[in-house]
Amino acid sequence: MNTKKNLGNRIREIRISRALTQEALAEKINLSPKSLSQIELGNNFVSAETLDDLCRALNITPNVLFDFKYSEINEKDSINEIATRLKNNPGLLKIIYKIVIVLDN
Repeated sequence: MNTKKNLGNRIREIRISRALTQEALAEKINLSPKSLSQIELGNNFVSAETLDDLCRALNITPNVLFDFKYSEINEKDSINEIATRLKNNPGLLKIIYKIVIVLDN
């Protein structure tokens, strides 16, 4: 397991779910957008101070940031899981479509 990579992915995931750009989050935590980008890419690890700032800015606890349960899922399993859930609940298609459109912008 690559903790830096998983943490970076998790920060990006939560940031996007809060509709924040890297620039907006970086400003909230007193970090340069480039530094935040390097953290999200898993190239740099956060300091304890930055971790606290991230949690405050994203309104989460540290355990939420380190919840990597979905980080290790492979593409084929993800597609199969989504297909099964859509088959069982076709109403999810509109929700997933909206999410994909937002994430693609």
